Amino acid sequence: MPQATFAGHPLHPQLIVMPAGLLPFSFLLDLMHAGTGDHSYADAAYYTMMGGLLGGLAAGAAGAADYSTIPRDSTAKKIGTVHGAMNLGLLALTGLNLLMRRNRRAPGPLPLLLSLIGNVGLFASAWYGGHLVYHHGMRVRGTELSGTPDEIRPPGDKRLEHAFASAVGE
Repeated sequence: MPQATFAGHPLHPQLIVMPAGLLPFSFLLDLMHAGTGDHSYADAAYYTMMGGLLGGLAAGAAGAADYSTIPRDSTAKKIGTVHGAMNLGLLALTGLNLLMRRNRRAPGPLPLLLSLIGNVGLFASAWYGGHLVYHHGMRVRGTELSGTPDEIRPPGDKRLEHAFASAVGE
């Protein structure tokens, strides 16, 4: 399976910002609802969590493409397996959390606990993802795991890559 690229850079790290930002923010909104009783915070938490779930699904698809190119018996593959498995579990946990809130967006104690657990798991999983990049060089140019000639690129991607590079004088 080819790796996913956008404008000359790996797509997965570009997409992780959505769940990595929206899910902790959803938890913060839940806490604000718990502290104030203002239902608008609970509604915002629900929709922010939904955005985090959808962003996580997109990031996971791009991550799966990258994962498929890691050599089978490498340490990076083992770390990628842990990272991916944790994220699948976190997506399932977030989906369950959303289902529990669907009729009554104000979270009870259990959805709030699931959000806390999910965010702790998200930070741990991010460590594994960062370890793949910073220690093993996953998708870093000049390393064994930098990529393959087979990359999925949207139409016009080379022009977009050139425009971004030109904007900074490269």
